Formats: sequence, structure tokens, C-alpha cells
Amino acid sequence: MTELFDQIDIDQVTMSCNQRGKPYGIRFKEMTLLANSRLALEAAEFARDAGAFQAFHGRIFEAYFTDGRNIGDLSVILDEAVRCGLDTYALKTALDERVHAGTVAEGSMAARAAGVTAIPTFLIPGQPPITGAVHEEVIRKALQQAASVIPS
Repeated sequence: MTELFDQIDIDQVTMSCNQRGKPYGIRFKEMTLLANSRLALEAAEFARDAGAFQAFHGRIFEAYFTDGRNIGDLSVILDEAVRCGLDTYALKTALDERVHAGTVAEGSMAARAAGVTAIPTFLIPGQPPITGAVHEEVIRKALQQAASVIPS
């Protein structure tokens, strides 16, 4: 990660995320890994079909941001899938066969078309995109402004 970003920037992002996550009991590990999340995204679509999207999404989030695990690694994905009660044989088969690759590619294209350039990005109708781990008040204000223009 330090090949791509200045260590001071990484430390500031980690500190900021921890400050914002503290009220919610979320702890972020120092960001030393930039994982390729394509497999994890495909696995999330598998989990959605199996009715376990929320549980899997939460486990993958925690694995990456709290535990510092490589969510681009198949063994990490399968380990988290087990914790969610997913059929890991069926999941591995779906990943090997790229069953959900098209859905993930379509989502990526739609995000680019909507102007998403970073994660997280919040798209609120009538408001400019909100990019990054911003304070909740920024999102709250954008939601209130959007709601104020909706006809009753």
C-alpha cells in the first residue's frame, strides 16, 4: 500500500475511519493491503441468491477492514462463507464457473456511468455524489436537502 500512498495519508485515513466507526463499535485495522475484490463481489452475489447477503457482506467487511485479511483470496472468501452457513462447495463451483461475473461487471459499468470513482460513494437523487468515509452529518444533510424537494 505504501507504494501507492504516502504512509502519513494511510495513517490519517485509518485514524479518521476509527474515529467515525467508534460510536458504532467498528474498528479499522491499519490499511496495508489493497485487495482485488472481484471474487468477493461475485461471492456476495452468490450469497444474495442464497438469502445470506447481509451476513456475508458483514463478514467480508470485517475480514478486510477490521482483520486486515485479503478478500481477493479464495480461501479467505470460503472461510467467511462457512461462518455465514453458505455451501462452500457450491460457492467455489460458482466462482470457478464465473456464474456471477456478468452481474458484477454490470454493476461496475452502472457505477462508472453514475460517476462513481471511489468507494464508498453515496448517490442521493438531486445531490452531488458523496465520496469517501465522510461524517454522518454530511450524508444526513444531503438526505434532508433531497427530501425537501420531493413534492408532498
